[in-house]
Amino acid sequence: MFEDYQFKVVRGAQWESIEDADQKDGRGRVYTQRDKEFFHHGFNETDWRKAEPNHVVGLGLYPEKTISGWEDYFAYFKDNPLKPHQIASLQQALLEGRVGQFTHPEDDAYYVWSLWGEIWLPDSIIKIEIPTEESIVPLDASFAYSCAIHNLTSWLRDSENNGIGCYLEYLPRFMDAMPPLLDARLFDFEYYKIRQTLSPGSPVRIESTKSCMTQLIQYAHGIIDPTDKKCDHKIAVAKNFFDVFYAHKDKLGEDFPRFIAEALEEG
Repeated sequence: MFEDYQFKVVRGAQWESIEDADQKDGRGRVYTQRDKEFFHHGFNETDWRKAEPNHVVGLGLYPEKTISGWEDYFAYFKDNPLKPHQIASLQQALLEGRVGQFTHPEDDAYYVWSLWGEIWLPDSIIKIEIPTEESIVPLDASFAYSCAIHNLTSWLRDSENNGIGCYLEYLPRFMDAMPPLLDARLFDFEYYKIRQTLSPGSPVRIESTKSCMTQLIQYAHGIIDPTDKKCDHKIAVAKNFFDVFYAHKDKLGEDFPRFIAEALEEG
């Protein structure tokens, strides 16, 4: 699918957009200039990123965009291996389509496909060489699902289409294996505090993730702003992913049929 992939983002235009956003945000010129140098040339011998790395930001700016290029980036940190929380943040950003500003969603899909495959599987470990303090372990299904569906519904809600699109448009089977493995609390009718997560160490907020499924159900059934110029396309994409979950409705907890019905009544 993405063999011999040609990146869709135009680097010169991307930098102009980044620089313009920095100016509007009032970011200091010295920091923007550092980013510009890194964006075009990568590391230098005294690069400050080696000491205090933000790998999500770093990869978004790094000039070598392929997976092998990213491995070259991580090679600079062989003496400063990534901690578990940095690995988790990186995977979350990838599955939420947040590695880099003003990117193209098909480029984001290339990364997800290269690292996890066409379909996310419960024993999948990201396929990239990274110096780490501890071995990388497979993602929890509910975590991977939460990241992906937040990206999807964020795009569906954008009726003005300020963004280019959603990487899941290019990976229509990515969530096929997730439904039977998800925590049933993501589809029930219990009360949860707004920031309550599935467990103390989990980043998955129950209520916001439930809200995403409510929105997916509504869009899949045509409940969408009719003035949205991508209305028909978004309904088709939403229906594709909703059908994946509906096919496993008996595995999503006894509340799921009611969850669907109430989502449609709400819409």
